[in-house]
Amino acid sequence: MGFSGRPRSSELTMRMVRVAADSQADFPPKSIVCHDVRNPEQRSEVLVRKGTWLMADEIGPLLAHGVNELHLAVADQDDVREDEAAARLAAAVAGAGVSCGEAHFGQVTFSSAARGVLRIDVRTLNLIVAHDDVLLLTAEPDRPVEVGDALGVGKCAPVLLPESTLQAVENLAITAAPVLAVEAFRPMRVALVAPRERLRGGAFDRARAALAQAIEWYGSTLNPVVGAEASVAGLATAYGQALAAGVDLILAAGAAGTDPLDIVFDGLRSAGGTVEQIGIPAEPGTACWIGQVHSTPVLGLASCELFGQPGALDLLLPRLLTGEALDQRLLRGIALGGLLNGPERVAPYHRRVGPVD
Repeated sequence: MGFSGRPRSSELTMRMVRVAADSQADFPPKSIVCHDVRNPEQRSEVLVRKGTWLMADEIGPLLAHGVNELHLAVADQDDVREDEAAARLAAAVAGAGVSCGEAHFGQVTFSSAARGVLRIDVRTLNLIVAHDDVLLLTAEPDRPVEVGDALGVGKCAPVLLPESTLQAVENLAITAAPVLAVEAFRPMRVALVAPRERLRGGAFDRARAALAQAIEWYGSTLNPVVGAEASVAGLATAYGQALAAGVDLILAAGAAGTDPLDIVFDGLRSAGGTVEQIGIPAEPGTACWIGQVHSTPVLGLASCELFGQPGALDLLLPRLLTGEALDQRLLRGIALGGLLNGPERVAPYHRRVGPVD
């Protein structure tokens, strides 16, 4: 039996002990096995699972059974076992709307307990994962999630973690925002304004149905829907109707994004509003635009946003319906990750089908 020392520079305080079949030294009184111990005669049979406590009198029979070597962790006084450590880490980082699963083999899975937007405090996340042997990984932030969706994983990498590490993480959690939280959507009233003549052949009604379905998923309502006369005056009247209804957000459709003097834009100006930016950094959806009228935000939709296809609207609605301001700062924030129809988030070789030549 020999002491192998620390595997690397770390806060890790446990001692690692290697026990070989020909060991003559005394066995540790109590230790944790760091690997599955398999039956040498039947490798599919696990005699002892990784993470199990072993007493000194249990080690000899395993070696007698033909096990060649055991790797054992001997806890120092302040070491915490992996499942307890993982549970405490999870409790420290999970905020509102986040459920923590049972710790198993030092790992806890986070899931959404509510429909909303996944928020990640990146600064605190970076501070926490800077601690040795603390693993914390998350889903992509600022995306809508449904109840039960996976949000991330917290893990104690070794079988034991120092109490000092746990306390450092817990102290960070006390002074900072939760690393993971699900922000619930706010019920809002949304209007749709569009020149009906530009959405022919049933397109207006199809757009209304698709947008209503999306808005309702967030717990909001699409009402009123105003099919305007295709003129500056007609659009100005339509915006006025939406304002009179007391809506929180106006969706506008039918504008020619390459023409800053289009009637949809001039109608907004005539109603007392402004066009803040034409074009946004998301694809599909670069032809979307933003504005406001009497402090009510206006989100102009490209044609691809009207009929339920993935696009910029999917990036913006979760933010708007949790109360974020529709402004140029928000648009800059969606540029990273705005290529919605880009490559899958896996290595390209995983998309291969069939044999490789």
